[in-house]
Amino acid sequence: MRVKIESIADIQSGLYLKTEPDGDVIYLQIKDFDSNGRLIFNPEPLVKDNGKLSNHLLFEGDLLFAAKGTSNFCTVYKKDMGKAVATSSFFVLRIIETHIRPDFLCWLLNTTYILTILKGCAVGSSIPSITKSMIGNIEFEIPSIEKQRLIVETCKLQSREEELYKSISSQKKALTDKILFETIK
Repeated sequence: MRVKIESIADIQSGLYLKTEPDGDVIYLQIKDFDSNGRLIFNPEPLVKDNGKLSNHLLFEGDLLFAAKGTSNFCTVYKKDMGKAVATSSFFVLRIIETHIRPDFLCWLLNTTYILTILKGCAVGSSIPSITKSMIGNIEFEIPSIEKQRLIVETCKLQSREEELYKSISSQKKALTDKILFETIK
């Protein structure tokens, strides 16, 4: 079955808020993530929950899509990140269908194919921005839950393979440098 993202998820903009040193809610920003959407460190709470944030607090499985700038990515919010809201640089996608895995939709939005389409449609000259309707109009085929799981698992294995290759390459360079250094002694 082919669907548009807008039919399977609510899409909301993040918030623009002033930060405070004694906040009690984490204010997730693009700088808190690497280019692959992985949290770099545990951010500090920077905004106060004055009762007006309840509709914007993130839930387990919400997707954060970095829509502004040249580094676009999607990541899945996990509650162990802490009580949080997203900045206005993100769109928050909350899946409303039970037959879509958040990690699968995140994978789909991070594919080179989808990101190339979105970047090609981005508006703005100094800071390119992807609009809510651009994301909402992405159409895709929904595979079975089992296929979604397999796709996500394969993607995780591919990422692990890339990490191992980088580590091997770094260690080979260090070994080569050491051997070459020893030859000039």
